[in-house]
Amino acid sequence: MYLSKNSLVRIIIISSAFLLIGGGFFVVAYLIAQGGLSPKPTVIIGIVFTAVAFVSLPFGMYADGVSKPFSEGSRLVRRDLQPEAFISYYKDLTDPEKAAVIRHRFDITELLLLSYKLLEDRAGVLNTLDLMKTALPKKYKSFTALYFAEQSYESGDIQTADALVAEAERRNDGAELKALADDLKKSARAKALYDFDTEEKYYNGLLSAGGIFKADNASALIAHYRLYEILKETGRERAALEHLEYCAGNGGKTAIARRAKKKLA
Repeated sequence: MYLSKNSLVRIIIISSAFLLIGGGFFVVAYLIAQGGLSPKPTVIIGIVFTAVAFVSLPFGMYADGVSKPFSEGSRLVRRDLQPEAFISYYKDLTDPEKAAVIRHRFDITELLLLSYKLLEDRAGVLNTLDLMKTALPKKYKSFTALYFAEQSYESGDIQTADALVAEAERRNDGAELKALADDLKKSARAKALYDFDTEEKYYNGLLSAGGIFKADNASALIAHYRLYEILKETGRERAALEHLEYCAGNGGKTAIARRAKKKLA
């Protein structure tokens, strides 16, 4: 949860307002009863406002501290491809002078990690991995291990990466973890082993998936650029160029887009 002091104050004010209104109806109900009339309708209204007051506090905190950061982050990173904007937004969320609550979440740190990947900022990636390792609940340990494995594959340390993947898989933490491990084997591990066929099949499958499995813009961009590299490496220059042109035209404000444009210039 990432809740600013201003948001918390606003939520408390709204909750207090409902509570005061509810209390007001109870006072009116008392006066009505003193006059010999039935206060039941007024009491019910008072109960409703009081209930809303108590519910609005946790609901408001969740909406502003959990749903809003994730929604905004997904838009900036996965849809609009503006990683620098999200990093700035994240720093604002975690500014000690502005924040009332800072409780790191996996979904937000995952977006932060992807942002640094899209900017090809290795220092940022490693710092985020350290944050995930130290600040997230233990239930995300396996996912964090897989992201560390990805970096080990990229640096050529296949043995360490394989050990991390095997360790994560042994915990058997569900279908999502298994899917991430499988994806890692077909992408980062295959790249480290120069297994172009496995990589190409994986990325083409990712780009052709539809419905709920359709790749978001960030995943599609990464896939297109890697396919460009694979096709170029295997001598298919014309096909590679199509993927490069996609990256240049649809890469947003990422390092991939800048490199693609430079290669096409």
